Amino acid sequence: MWRRAAIVAGCVAVLAGGAGIVLDRTTGLPWIDDEAAAETPLFRPAAGPAPTWSAAPGVLAAPADAGTTGEPAVGDVLAPTLGAAGLGGAVGVSVVNLATGTPSYEAAGTDPHTPASTLKILTGAAALQALGPEHTFTTRVVSGPDPSAVTLVGGGDPTLTADEDGAGTRLADLAVATAQALAEAGVTTVTLSYDASLFSGPAVDPDWSPGYVPSVVSPTTALAADIQDRPSDPPLDAAEEFADLLSDQGITVDGDPAEAAAPADGAELAAVASAPLSTIVEDVLTSSDNDGAEVLARHVALAAGAAGTSADAGPAVVQALSALGLDASGATLLDGSGLARGSAVPAGLITQTLVLAAGPDHPDLRAVVTGLPVAAFTGTLADRFDDSSAAGLVRAKTGTLTGVSALAGVVVAADGVPYAFAVLADDVGNTTEARAALDDVAAALAGCGCA
Repeated sequence: MWRRAAIVAGCVAVLAGGAGIVLDRTTGLPWIDDEAAAETPLFRPAAGPAPTWSAAPGVLAAPADAGTTGEPAVGDVLAPTLGAAGLGGAVGVSVVNLATGTPSYEAAGTDPHTPASTLKILTGAAALQALGPEHTFTTRVVSGPDPSAVTLVGGGDPTLTADEDGAGTRLADLAVATAQALAEAGVTTVTLSYDASLFSGPAVDPDWSPGYVPSVVSPTTALAADIQDRPSDPPLDAAEEFADLLSDQGITVDGDPAEAAAPADGAELAAVASAPLSTIVEDVLTSSDNDGAEVLARHVALAAGAAGTSADAGPAVVQALSALGLDASGATLLDGSGLARGSAVPAGLITQTLVLAAGPDHPDLRAVVTGLPVAAFTGTLADRFDDSSAAGLVRAKTGTLTGVSALAGVVVAADGVPYAFAVLADDVGNTTEARAALDDVAAALAGCGCA
């Protein structure tokens, strides 16, 4: 359990199996020099014994005892694990050297496969490209000509919470500021309406399998508080929570909240803004937040000038990826979370997205990598790799649907070479066996001396 104790101050220090590696969000990539590293590296030597490698221009050199000419190729190292029966008969694989951006191994890597939740990597990158990492989402309260008639206006903040002590954007703070503005205007009793019209179209994606709502995802709306609690009517639920919070501040809410468009010329009484988008993307990836991913995809559609519908979201994400210079022509996206079985993505598109996010030219995309769960430590990988030498060395996004298992992320191999990888298996018979096989693939890559 020493690995657990190694987590301090948001860092994961791994000291097993060779040179120590620190994975954290506060340092940049090892091949970026100090002057260029305004954004910090994702991988750096851990404090301790002097490293056995020497710096090379632009690229972190491998340790002195790393693989030399004649060492097994990446494909040879991965072959035994990729041949596991648990992966089924349809597997797309892409492994790319992060230091050089060149492919190290590929098998059906350009063929579209069902990505499941690894699609969130693409959604996160698209949102950061379209909106920028510092973008925030604002929830407002406005009043009309009658100052006692107020409207709660959703801004598509997926982190809104009614918990006064909860993490996220707090409705309680909005209630305090609203009550203060009303008191200054001499208003003590109000009627409350709510406006969630920022997004349009069906709140439930028609491409999702029946039964997904509310078990694994909520209706996608621009106004929702504690959406992971799966309220049946998220905007109404948020408005009712806000009414209670106003009452706690001495403001009487007359009647029940009602849906209504905010007055076009309404005066803003108060507003609260979310954390920066980069933080939200990290959280969506770490926890595999379906609701957050769907909201972000709708925002990408709006940023592209399209309507905020599920039908517009997927194509808008593809458009944003193309704007980054990626070849997204082989991708078909029907949602932002990966729940839609009709979505299909080449494994190579995912690895190339990770290369951009980890590289020096796109620090605005860095959250796509820093948000990836750490093997055996965080998020959806907290209960995986516990008994593996790859614990702490792999950061990856999981993906699971019935018949589909996927894993995509980054890893520092035993010889010090960092890789991006994606393995998409969409013809599996047993999820447990497929998951174990995917972990074995990542562990094999982590142990690779293939430089």
